[in-house]
Amino acid sequence: MTKVTLYGLTTCPHCKRALEFLKTAKADFEVIWVDKLEGEERKKVIEKIYNISKSYSVPLLVKGDKWVLGFNREKLEELLKD
Repeated sequence: MTKVTLYGLTTCPHCKRALEFLKTAKADFEVIWVDKLEGEERKKVIEKIYNISKSYSVPLLVKGDKWVLGFNREKLEELLKD
């Protein structure tokens, strides 16, 4: 199973909901808190988020070549099925 990457902000309520969803679903995941990054690393992650979704919004959940922007339970369940 491919690991899910959650890009979010520590202050974002939808990001926290997405994190709880992943925990409840017992998904294999990693979290990247963009607001905890600094300098060049932060810039690269923000650029990566934009390159994937054509948006700077979070949460962004990525699994392989598929992704979900925002907290949408149905779309997240589909993402985890693949």
